[in-house]
Amino acid sequence: MTNARLIQKILVATDGSKPSLKAAQFAAEIAKCHKAKVTIIYAAEAISVTEFVRMAFPLSEPLGKNIHETGMLIIERAKKPFLEADIDVHSKIIEGYAADVILEEAKSGNYDLIAMGSRGTSGTLRRVFLGVGSVAERVLGSAPCPVLVARTS
Repeated sequence: MTNARLIQKILVATDGSKPSLKAAQFAAEIAKCHKAKVTIIYAAEAISVTEFVRMAFPLSEPLGKNIHETGMLIIERAKKPFLEADIDVHSKIIEGYAADVILEEAKSGNYDLIAMGSRGTSGTLRRVFLGVGSVAERVLGSAPCPVLVARTS
């Protein structure tokens, strides 16, 4: 076996949920051990349950700005374990359905590991109202690399 590092690039998908923040903690430990590069992404879903509510009750400021600001706040929380471990981390906010965003970024970025939570902040509402399945389940089934799925007990 060669001395090549198995994990050089880690993609951390976050939505601000407890499981996704726990996945970030695990990813920080792995990144530190492997000296891996890390990118945190937040999928700004154009149409979600939250957006349906916002469309019913229009806001005074543009919706895109709110999505971006929310994404930045969520990413900052997910960065915390990386900054504490002195790991350089990059971040991206990408518009689209979370599973599609994660899978496309994982493929195009040639990541060696995806870290994400077992369930997100609006999973139950999304399944009930929109009939959409689990993001983690879809990523697990189609990912081009190993996936670490964290859950909270």
